[in-house]
Amino acid sequence: MKFSKLQLVTGLLMVVSSLFIVGVLFNFETLKNLSRAFILPSFVYLYFTESETISKHFAVFLISFAIAECIKVVAYFDSINLYNLSSVAYIFGYVNLLLYIVKSINYKQLVSKFKILIIVLIVFNGYLIFALNKMILAENTIEVFTYNFLIECAYNICILLVLSFSLLNYLYHDSKKGILLFFVSVCIVLLEMVQVAYLFVSSNYTLNVIYSILLIIGFCLVYTYIVTKINTYYKVLF
Repeated sequence: MKFSKLQLVTGLLMVVSSLFIVGVLFNFETLKNLSRAFILPSFVYLYFTESETISKHFAVFLISFAIAECIKVVAYFDSINLYNLSSVAYIFGYVNLLLYIVKSINYKQLVSKFKILIIVLIVFNGYLIFALNKMILAENTIEVFTYNFLIECAYNICILLVLSFSLLNYLYHDSKKGILLFFVSVCIVLLEMVQVAYLFVSSNYTLNVIYSILLIIGFCLVYTYIVTKINTYYKVLF
């Protein structure tokens, strides 16, 4: 029986994801980190081989995340300083995801239709940034306006912008592509909030498991987005 490339990569992703879950549940850090590092490179391969249309920005988003995941594995075995480099790679990936989302929106039409929602999003984002930064500053090793603090702030701002614009993008286009990107963005924000709580408030087992479950859900959504052949906008509301 001959398997397609998609079936082989899908099978590999299922095996690697299972190993990741085992690593999380039984606190096998090496297994967890190594298995996670294989997932994003597989998505890069799938995107270039399975997507009907290729976006430079979405491709850079996936590649940046794959690089960041590999850096985190090296940092685990080598030096904690490399985590800053992985954060920069994540930020660069989020910026490209944001560019990918915003480039097809007519903002004059958007503002005229969703003024109240945009104001609510601005207030909501401002509150979340304040809350996240407050949790980060609870860590004694981080001070205001230091390099680490600025990296964390930039990181948080990027993920919240991705969430907000992915929602506006869905409302503007009303497409399957839009709703999947929005769900991915929701997972990203929930992931980051749980991770901040885990790193800076309480490093307990339950938060680690919740983070890992959300991560797997996010990976499933990205996989669905790539392979279901819906990488075109269906309609615009206006």
